[in-house]
Amino acid sequence: MNLIKTIHRLSTWLILAVGLVHTLGTFFFYDGLSEAAIWFAGAGMGGIFVAFLNFGLWQRGSPSLSRKLTGVANVLFIAWLTAGFAAAPAVPPGVILAIGGAMAVSALTLSLAGNATETE
Repeated sequence: MNLIKTIHRLSTWLILAVGLVHTLGTFFFYDGLSEAAIWFAGAGMGGIFVAFLNFGLWQRGSPSLSRKLTGVANVLFIAWLTAGFAAAPAVPPGVILAIGGAMAVSALTLSLAGNATETE
């Protein structure tokens, strides 16, 4: 389980980093406030939100409802990433899909094993 925990932690931090870069990149890729700029920033913010939910799994005594909601958020996040990759198949979306998939699958594995928290 330690390898799964490591994969989950690493992929969660990477999703957070990509979300931050994506959101902040809006200011470099778009000249002003537009619908496209808002959607671009929102995509990064979605990654940040899902990473924050996954950080919550690491806390001791995380309530069952929180774990279930995080699981639902992970499934929806992967569905959204998959749709994005299907719409524009390229290396960057594929890499993000792989990282997001690693985060979601490792979170599910740890949650089902009851081993997502810091305690052993």
